[in-house]
Amino acid sequence: VTIIADKPSLEWMEFESHRFPVISNGVSPVFAYFAKAVATMWTTTPFIEKHPKLKDRYYLVQNYEVDFYKPDVALRIKANQTYNLGREIKYLTISKWCQDWLKNEYDKESEYAPNGIDIRRFTPVDRDYTGKIRILIEGDCAVEYKRVDESFSITNKLDKNKFEICYLSYQGQPKSWYRIDEFYHRVPHDKVGEGYGEADILLKSSKLESFSYPPLEMMATGGIVIVALNGGNAEYIRDKYNALTYNHDINEAIEKINILIEDENLRTTLINGGLETAKKRNWENIESDILKLYGVV
Repeated sequence: VTIIADKPSLEWMEFESHRFPVISNGVSPVFAYFAKAVATMWTTTPFIEKHPKLKDRYYLVQNYEVDFYKPDVALRIKANQTYNLGREIKYLTISKWCQDWLKNEYDKESEYAPNGIDIRRFTPVDRDYTGKIRILIEGDCAVEYKRVDESFSITNKLDKNKFEICYLSYQGQPKSWYRIDEFYHRVPHDKVGEGYGEADILLKSSKLESFSYPPLEMMATGGIVIVALNGGNAEYIRDKYNALTYNHDINEAIEKINILIEDENLRTTLINGGLETAKKRNWENIESDILKLYGVV
């Protein structure tokens, strides 16, 4: 495996006792032959289009990346063009939502395999909802479609004596008006599960996601999720079975939080449904589907 990246910060990537070389795209010349090459964002598609020594070429579409940019930004047009590349490039996706718009908007067929989770990293934790409730908000507040501001507009209205608010962000720094009791910044991936396990509720307000991991990760720890539906979570979120959903209405979200605190039976249902959902998404259960995408089984 070789990683070809834009402006990488390291020359070798280590993951689960494996080391992969990292090449700077456009800086280091690449002459090697690759049996399979996978573009993972629209900016990486020129390599799989132009590199002459590739046997199989894939484009893993993980989001509608056109919407990463405002209408007056030229990059929006360039991202849009990558959804109609030549026939020799095979389109793959990890989201039913992406598969649908690729077909309906671009008449582009794609192969699908569900995204998964390593449940070994997320230990179920029993919560006690009789004391102060800890609500976790996750996401980069500098990215508009993450709607982190919306989440804090909800939690800022909650009783300080009844709720503690935690914020988990890898990139963004909290804004001055956020009411936060604890801030988790740049937490290593193998430690993220501990952060989820220390919270009772995950509040997630994103409007656009490719595949939304945080709700699934929270479920795997036995926590409860209150979430706004989007394309990236709709295929596994089931209202009142493994989560409570709201429609970007602040008062509705506050009402759902209060109902959750008062209704023990509902909490039990959501916790059990969430744990079952996470187990079904364990990598071991879907590994063969993923390998089939790349023709290796």
